[in-house]
Amino acid sequence: MPKLPNRNPAHYPQEGFCLFHNILNTQEIIEVRKELDAMLANLPERQIVYKDGKNKEVDARPEYLTEPHPKHTFWLELCRHPRILDAVEEVLGPDLILIMSHLIVKRAEDGLAVAWHQDNTYWHSVQGTDVTTVWLAIDDTDRANGCMQVIPCSHEGYPELDKVSTGGDDLLGLSVKVTPEMESAAVCLEMNAGSLSVHDSFVLHGSEANTSGRRRAAYTMRYANTKTVQVDTTGHWVPVYVVRGELSNPNYIDIRPGQQLPKQMP
Repeated sequence: MPKLPNRNPAHYPQEGFCLFHNILNTQEIIEVRKELDAMLANLPERQIVYKDGKNKEVDARPEYLTEPHPKHTFWLELCRHPRILDAVEEVLGPDLILIMSHLIVKRAEDGLAVAWHQDNTYWHSVQGTDVTTVWLAIDDTDRANGCMQVIPCSHEGYPELDKVSTGGDDLLGLSVKVTPEMESAAVCLEMNAGSLSVHDSFVLHGSEANTSGRRRAAYTMRYANTKTVQVDTTGHWVPVYVVRGELSNPNYIDIRPGQQLPKQMP
């Protein structure tokens, strides 16, 4: 019998992930889809993406919509949504910075797989382990359309695993070695649109290709505890935003409740 996903934030430190149901309501998800559809309608023909361990130009795909929040007020506003931040606070504490985001949209029938990987080992400007990724379901997600899977407890000790080439047509072009025993312990995070999961930046996770007739869209937002994590803003590729708690670094941008959002980058 498949293991049920963890829904108790108190178990996050041990499990490395937690599922939160129905964080956004139906009307909010309608607005998110409207904004996403507008972006998808204006995809360029080519994109520069990080794949196979380097930046390269590829045919544009909706899986590669990285860092929309500095350029689009809607996505930055979503990143400071109070109910989303409430979920993050339950696992990281009250002092939070937003460090990155990524829209990962798997089209129906040809959505790319995401091989087993860790998040934190791609972020050399981020120093510290109290980092979590929010995975917000924009569409209903299940095994059929390539839901995310996590390997519980695989973040223990915060190992930085070596990356190897997948040699295949997948999102990252890189993976880490996972034993059959580890893979058999993986948990599928099936959820309805508006629900979200949070996972530790060192926990192993990935997803299968979407070969179904339904789209699978998600918005990943990366947060850190600003008291225990430092971001080198000179080497970081997007601004760092304080979204809740103390303003601990003058190089971070303050968008806590009541603060006006900054002018968006071109």
